[in-house]
Amino acid sequence: MTLDHLRYGPKVSLLAFGALEGREREATERHAGSCARCRSELESLLALREELRADPVRLAEPALPLPMLVARVEARVSEALARPPAGWAWRLGVGLPAVAAIVAIALLAPRIASRVTPVPPPPAGVDEPPVVSAEALARLERNVAREQAARYLSDAGDVLVTMAATPAECDRKDERIDVGQASARSRELLARRALLLESGPQAVASARPVLDDVEQALREVASLESCVRRKDVERLRANVERRQLLLRIRLMTRELEG
Repeated sequence: MTLDHLRYGPKVSLLAFGALEGREREATERHAGSCARCRSELESLLALREELRADPVRLAEPALPLPMLVARVEARVSEALARPPAGWAWRLGVGLPAVAAIVAIALLAPRIASRVTPVPPPPAGVDEPPVVSAEALARLERNVAREQAARYLSDAGDVLVTMAATPAECDRKDERIDVGQASARSRELLARRALLLESGPQAVASARPVLDDVEQALREVASLESCVRRKDVERLRANVERRQLLLRIRLMTRELEG
C-alpha cells in the first residue's frame, strides 16, 4: 500500500483537475478508492476545483501576463522543493498544493487567454457600386451627345475652311483643282451625323438648324469629283459665306461645349 501511495499519490491532484486520461486515470481512481488518505485528498481537491469554478474573480483579467504568472508559480514550486526535506509529510504538504495550483492555472489559462486576446475587428464589407439614378444617367447621355455634336461641327468646319482656301491645282489647263481629301472627309462626317442624331436627338435639338445647314454643305462637297472645276468650288464657297456657316459653327460649338 505504501508503494502504491508513493506511486499514485502525486497523481491525485492531476486526477482531480482532469489532467489524466486512459489507463493512468483508471489506475489512479482505483488507488484513490482503496487509499483513505488519497481519497480524502481527492475529495478536498474536487471541492477546491468547484470553488474555483464558482469564484467570479477567476474570469477577471490578471494584472500580469499569463506566461509571467505561470513562471512565478513554477519558481515558487522549485524554490520550495529545493529546501531541505522534512519527511514525506512535508513533501506532500508542499508538493500537492503546488501541483494543484499549476493544474488550476493550466485549466483556467485558455479562458483567461481568450479574454485577454484582443478580438480582431470585423472585416470591412465590400463596397457596393453606387446606384445611378435615371436622372443622372439621362444627364450623362445628354452631355456625351453634346460633346459628340461639338466635335462633329468642329471637324466639319475644318473641311469647309479647307474648301475656302486655295486648293492645289490638278489640271491647270482646264482650271481644275484637287478636292479629293475634302470630299472623302465629308462622306465620313455625314455618316457620323446620322449616328449622332440617333443617339441623342433631344440633347442637340438647339443645334439642329446649324447641323442641317452643315449637312447640306458637306453633301455638296462629297458630291464633287477629286479633280473639279474651280468655279464649282467658288460657288460652294459663296454659299458658305452667304449663310455665315463658319461663324455659326464656331458659336454653336462653344454653346455645346458649355
